[in-house]
Amino acid sequence: MPLSIKVTPVSQSFKVFVDETLSPKARSDKIADFARRQIRAADEINKRAFGAVPPKKVTVNGREDEFLAHVPPDQGIIIAEYRLVEDVLAWIMMTLRQRSPVVSGEYQKGHRLFADDVEVADPAHPPMASQYTFFNLVPYARRLEVGKTKSGRDFLISVPNRIYARTADDAKAKFGNVAKIRSGFASTPSSYKLKYDQPSRSFTRGFRRTLARQRPDRVAGSVVSVPAIYVTIG
Repeated sequence: MPLSIKVTPVSQSFKVFVDETLSPKARSDKIADFARRQIRAADEINKRAFGAVPPKKVTVNGREDEFLAHVPPDQGIIIAEYRLVEDVLAWIMMTLRQRSPVVSGEYQKGHRLFADDVEVADPAHPPMASQYTFFNLVPYARRLEVGKTKSGRDFLISVPNRIYARTADDAKAKFGNVAKIRSGFASTPSSYKLKYDQPSRSFTRGFRRTLARQRPDRVAGSVVSVPAIYVTIG
């Protein structure tokens, strides 16, 4: 009977066949040795990609067994799962802060991380989740991302705008092999609501044009969506 070995996140799977004339212990030893070599190879791949070997959990038939001391000789599953989410999320948070304008410091300190819609108290140690989301909850976060002045220039001067969009693009280029990363806009429970109707405008080559049609998302009471980065591991 074959024994399966799966190594993540490089998504390599192996079926190992061992000479059945060997003793049970000898078969177990050969399977464990093969699994260790594959895990070491995955360690090196991750070390080159991230600068260090990420934390991992090794299980044998669902039971944690870091040293592969209880590998069955004939059947079972060995899985090595690497915990890469901390590296991805830490890089995104660091980059958002580095790219933030610093005036009052509120925007730079306003970046928040949510795990499945629940705010993470300690971003350095996020819980397991199906999706992670970065928001900035200051009322003017959207304006800093895509806002224009009356003259049509970007609202930001000290740093380039599209802070969230650029960071998501760079994170995708860096971590795209282990995570799905995208930017967008989203509403949150504390999102700012418009006090008055806002005219819809467009800018072409520095010229501002007020559109006759009122956009439904710009009427008084509408929730102003904030820039967001979405991260899904796996």
